Amino acid sequence: MKSTLGRWRGQLRAGDYDHLAPRHLARLARLYALDRKGRRHYRLLTEGELLATRTSDTAFVLGSGRSLVEITESEWVAIARFNTISLREFPRQHWVRADYHLTAEVDFMDEYACRLRENPLYARTVFVVAGGFWAEAGNELVGRRLLPEGARIFRFRRASRSANEAPSRTARTLVHGYNSIFDATNLAVALGFRRIVLAGADYYNKEYFWLAPGETRDYEKPGITASMRFSGTAQIVSMLGDWADVLAPEGIELSVLNPQSLLAERLPVFDRTTLS
Repeated sequence: MKSTLGRWRGQLRAGDYDHLAPRHLARLARLYALDRKGRRHYRLLTEGELLATRTSDTAFVLGSGRSLVEITESEWVAIARFNTISLREFPRQHWVRADYHLTAEVDFMDEYACRLRENPLYARTVFVVAGGFWAEAGNELVGRRLLPEGARIFRFRRASRSANEAPSRTARTLVHGYNSIFDATNLAVALGFRRIVLAGADYYNKEYFWLAPGETRDYEKPGITASMRFSGTAQIVSMLGDWADVLAPEGIELSVLNPQSLLAERLPVFDRTTLS
């Protein structure tokens, strides 16, 4: 661990790590070293191999908002005709095959990983996992071999956290912006999808598809309730709207499935009749 930590200290500016407690910095170094060992149990994809996995021109990016429960069974069948990109807590679902799953931040590692391993809809998923020294959750997921044995994995790094930047055109570096919907949407752009539909990205409250209406997650920060809007909503809506404006001249359509989503202020609403 000391050699790993020392090697990274030599490559980073002092300001990059001086704010961290020594124990946290040591954990990051330990997990980075563990990741090097764990990845040999998986199939690491090159960017070219990742691009070759795309099978349609349309991708549904699947978040965790409660509007997902309003999608009908026939609509899920239709969505399955296209590629799907899931993120965060979507593995709790039982509706549709996940072609790609993006991981960067994890709330409860062992529970999360168990869902990925045991959900049959993730049996053939490509896991797009944050990597690098700072990728604490991604390095733990791979280092502890918590993903299905032999799974296909692609590693990426985040860029432009809390900054309004245009999407990158390489899956190696994904713009994070103000939350994980940007990483996943940027992945769809980098993979070459021409039509990108955001589902379960509501932002008018913090209700989730696996909870009852009005139920607050038991691990929310004190004072946060299910009826509240997401923090940073204005920035999220503005930035995704800017992305839609940048992508449209290239023939790439970015839309939202839920017409009530706050994203509909800037994004066109996807025509759900095409799913019937």
